[in-house]
Amino acid sequence: MKKIADFIKSNAKQILEVAALFAVIILPWIVNLQELFKVYIESNSLTPDNLWWYFALTCGNPIASLILFCALLLVLRKINCDYVMNRCYVYHDYCYAWYWFCAKVLGIKKCNIILVPIQMQFKLVIRSTFAIYPLEDDDYPVIDNESECNVAKSHEDAGESTLNLILEDTYIIEEQQISKQNRDVLSIKISRNNGSNGRHFSQIFIDSIINVLQEYKWIPVVNVYATTNPKNTLHIARRAFGSMSRGNVGHLYVFQQQHKEGIRLFERKGHKIF
Repeated sequence: MKKIADFIKSNAKQILEVAALFAVIILPWIVNLQELFKVYIESNSLTPDNLWWYFALTCGNPIASLILFCALLLVLRKINCDYVMNRCYVYHDYCYAWYWFCAKVLGIKKCNIILVPIQMQFKLVIRSTFAIYPLEDDDYPVIDNESECNVAKSHEDAGESTLNLILEDTYIIEEQQISKQNRDVLSIKISRNNGSNGRHFSQIFIDSIINVLQEYKWIPVVNVYATTNPKNTLHIARRAFGSMSRGNVGHLYVFQQQHKEGIRLFERKGHKIF
């Protein structure tokens, strides 16, 4: 119930817009538009200025529904240009189809990725679902004179068909947090200051990830286990795995951490990004 309540709280605007679109579709079927606008139809002829509205009033319910739907949708898309999705302080755990609908149909161009599951952050950024992912630079300050990241490889004899990319940023990741079925594959752990240095933007951390991936000509499967903050995630997804830079990666899977006390295990099954 809380998940549903949070969804409604955060997406009330979009829900009302969807309801309005459905309303204008059924409006011609419950209201006799020809009778209601009889005087207008009789006193006005078809002109370029009233073309669509004249068709809506004279060509029957299906045409009226279509024209009203398109007219309202155009208005909503214009209104939504500057709207930022996910502004409420709740956990935004929604399916990708809803994000796609809000972006591509309702015309929302901006989306906040704070409190969005990390696998969905990767998916939204890599697929460029929204044009802008606004983040305040002051919330992720840069550390002056940050030391180099620690890069540690393990299970190098397992072959290069699958790579576990373990990204320690805001929290440390222990081997026991990863499911047993994925522990024995080639693994590279990239740690920023032992993975426990708060929410900071780190160019060194991002460059280290890009450099590690560029060492391989071809990696069929990359599994990402990450505790990255949203700003670092944004840059990693866009620059390390974006459409222009993922030519050596066949498939990308991002594993979500479970929400519970104690050792936060990663889910056994990863979310396929591409």
